[in-house]
Amino acid sequence: MALITCPECSKQASDQADACPSCGHPIKRGFLGRAGTERRFNIGCLTAIIIIVALTMAMMCARIMH
Repeated sequence: MALITCPECSKQASDQADACPSCGHPIKRGFLGRAGTERRFNIGCLTAIIIIVALTMAMMCARIMH
C-alpha cells in the first residue's frame, strides 16, 4: 500500500482507495490496476501495429511460397 497525491485536493490518499477520503474525488486505476499510472489506450496506434504485422507476415509467406 502506497500513498498518492489526490489530483483534486492535493492531500494524501491510499492507492488502494476508490476515492479520496478528504474530497471524495475518484482515484483512477491504470496500468495493472495501480492508481497514478493511467495510460490512455490509443486505438489508432494499435491498429497501425496490427496492420504492419499482418503485412509483414503476408510478405514473408509470399516469399516462402515462391
